[in-house]
Amino acid sequence: MSDAVRETLDRYYAALKAGDREALRSVVSDEIEVHYPAPEGLLPWAGDWTGFEEFETFIKTLGDHLVIDMVKPLSMHIAGDTVITVLKGEWTVKATARKVHTETVNLFTLRDGKIVRYQVFSDTAALAIGLGRLAA
Repeated sequence: MSDAVRETLDRYYAALKAGDREALRSVVSDEIEVHYPAPEGLLPWAGDWTGFEEFETFIKTLGDHLVIDMVKPLSMHIAGDTVITVLKGEWTVKATARKVHTETVNLFTLRDGKIVRYQVFSDTAALAIGLGRLAA
């Protein structure tokens, strides 16, 4: 199972990087649930997003605010249909041109070869400072 799960996530990350909607549809469930916790109003993309259309809105909202400069996988842990990835990332905030460096944990749940739940745990303070919403 772990090889199939790893392949699904590789296809997911490649589709995200390419902006390939059809490739994303092939690995993301129509009923996907996205959970990005942060204090209300701190990050424009934070919150809960349900369904593929809201997933696309989530991705667009991220892209409206951040440029992904680099994402490097540090580790991946697979337990059945649950995957935890730890990533090191560098982003540029479009509105402020500030660079943000964080480590992020992505928690995926897969069912029938598709991502059904995507949870993101990131350094919300670093991102908020980058956005100019918190003082450094």
